[in-house]
Amino acid sequence: MKIGYMPDTHSGAYDQPLPSRETVADFAEQLLEEGEQAERSGFDGVFFPERHARTECLFPPPLIIMAALAARTRLVDLGTMVLQPPLYNPMHLAEDVATVDNLSRGRVRLGVGMGYHPDYFNLFGEPHKQRFSRFEESIEILRGAWSSPGKYSFHGKRYHFDDVLLSPKPYQSGGPPLWIGAAYPEAIKRAGRLGDAWAILPFWDSFETLRSQADIYREEAAKHGRRPMVVLMRDGWVARTQEEAERTFGELWVQDMLYYYRYGLLTPNPEFQSESDFTVAKMRKFLVLGDPQTCIERAKYWCDALGADYLIIRSRVPLGPRRAETMQCLQLFGEEVLPHLR
Repeated sequence: MKIGYMPDTHSGAYDQPLPSRETVADFAEQLLEEGEQAERSGFDGVFFPERHARTECLFPPPLIIMAALAARTRLVDLGTMVLQPPLYNPMHLAEDVATVDNLSRGRVRLGVGMGYHPDYFNLFGEPHKQRFSRFEESIEILRGAWSSPGKYSFHGKRYHFDDVLLSPKPYQSGGPPLWIGAAYPEAIKRAGRLGDAWAILPFWDSFETLRSQADIYREEAAKHGRRPMVVLMRDGWVARTQEEAERTFGELWVQDMLYYYRYGLLTPNPEFQSESDFTVAKMRKFLVLGDPQTCIERAKYWCDALGADYLIIRSRVPLGPRRAETMQCLQLFGEEVLPHLR
């Protein structure tokens, strides 16, 4: 199993005023420093989300930060978790990804999803209702353009290209692997049918739910002759004691989940019927949170639920923790947790 880290591109309160240029520039440097620290700590990959038109998101486009980090690292995979192809011209996306793959000498892992937020589509003037067909055609175009030995043509419902030349090709033959993010049965089947991996970002789904979803994915992958690979993201924090971890990260995570709950963005969970149910004591079981031994046990528990091949840890949410604390967490995770998960 490989272990990755996500430097979250959020910083600050939701719906805060527009950030200053110094705030944004300082945060961009922090993202790069977290990526460098992740490599020093022994993580196998660094992965970035994609979010737009939100003032708490200080670095929206993932490919740009990946390109910068490619120049400052040598070993880690560089990926997205997840990028949304329906927001892009697929040939432009194919060219950008190929460029980052060459810059990193083949370290790109492209996690992709359809996108759900209408404001993202509004920002770029792209049709939200066409995201399903645009997504599937984009996947076909990316692979076709990357693997074509010469000029490439495509004619679908949404996109048309005649004798276009993508040059240069990606460093990886045929292009980077495409990990498809999915959380619902039909989307999970799509990941099995089209993806090189299924990427799952559960907040509070149960062990039983995740196991059932993994079965759906593996059955569909087998049906289409694909080798299954499961990529699991979990939020978490390691500290010297359980109390310190809960105090530093647990309370911030609870507040983050409350935001999603208030806007109806979480899947239903019978354990949480009102905001008073949102406590660290009730929610810590969904995290990789605590002292090193507890983090080892929780990471193994969740990876066993899906038979995960790649675990990605996120250790910071919009309100924190602070920069220095995050670096300490990454170092401790590398020293005390990573060696026991491989």
